[in-house]
Amino acid sequence: MLVAVVVLWASVGAAAGAEEPGSATVVESSAAAQNDTAAEADILMSARAALADGRPEKALELAEGARQAGADRVKVLLLEAAIFAQMQQVEKQQQVLQAAIAADNSLCLPRLILAAIEERRGLWQQAEQYYKQAITADSACGAAYLQLARLYERYNQPRRALDTLRQAVENNPQSMTLLQALGAALKQRGMLQSAESVYGRILAQGDKKAQALAHRSLGDIYKQVGQYKEAFDCYVRAEELLGGSGSLAREGYDRIFAAADGAVTQALTNGWQLFEAFIEGGPVAREDAYLVLDDSVGQVEKIKQFLQQVKPPAGRREVHAQRELFYAVACEALVTAQVYLDTGESGLLDVARRRRAQADQERLAILGGGNRSE
Repeated sequence: MLVAVVVLWASVGAAAGAEEPGSATVVESSAAAQNDTAAEADILMSARAALADGRPEKALELAEGARQAGADRVKVLLLEAAIFAQMQQVEKQQQVLQAAIAADNSLCLPRLILAAIEERRGLWQQAEQYYKQAITADSACGAAYLQLARLYERYNQPRRALDTLRQAVENNPQSMTLLQALGAALKQRGMLQSAESVYGRILAQGDKKAQALAHRSLGDIYKQVGQYKEAFDCYVRAEELLGGSGSLAREGYDRIFAAADGAVTQALTNGWQLFEAFIEGGPVAREDAYLVLDDSVGQVEKIKQFLQQVKPPAGRREVHAQRELFYAVACEALVTAQVYLDTGESGLLDVARRRRAQADQERLAILGGGNRSE
């Protein structure tokens, strides 16, 4: 049911009375997917063909004929809903959708379309009720949860959106679509541990494509918290699962090292600011400047060591070599500043400042060179 309904939402505006005439066949297509018998297929086929050709009046006439000939009532009603959507007769569309629900109260699809109609009118609370009714009628109707969560987001109720996605996963623990949606929502809110747990569930039970998407999302999380090796490993694993051409590995490399470059730059800036403040006689103790420099050196060394462990993907070898130089010079500038604080040798101050200037130049070379292919 989830796949059919997700397809509906690709053109849900049309199903709710949008202006694109051909899009109204979404509802009719969903009805067609309900395993017509051979006889019903013959009766309804002509009506569907007329609707697809943009002849809603003829389609309506044929649908009425199918009803009289004994075709399944719900299928006829859903077909008529699509016809009225194409004719932009929203009230009649609503009437036949309500009739379909009365005929089969377990239906999710008509309620989703009714909710879309109310959303288009700006009546979000009525839309909310239809989505909730769809979930009550069919707890496996994944599109109902997704659209309800989207509705809450639109109307600035993020907590209710997240609760809806949690309920969705609780009721449909095997749904990769819903797990991905919950993981993305948690990640967006900075709830990284919870998101990591959700993606772990996808890795444990999903197919290769779902696992690849989960690895990619985990890579983003690890990158965000500075776990660059774990992030890169996730991107590489995603590439392996998809059997791609290397584009995902390059994208992952670019994401990680853009963050790593930023972290090295920030560490260099933090250490240097206190160092220069001390040199210029500011209100900074030597010990404080030394400790900040030491912390900065540790951060840059860690990232430099990770860089040396990475085999750059095709098209990134040149910029990888530039990064090695940038990180090495940044580290040398910080260490030289530390040694100057230890010894007070004036020559070391000039060396430290030259290395700092060189580090800035190497960073700009990376930015200017981009990630061009070799």
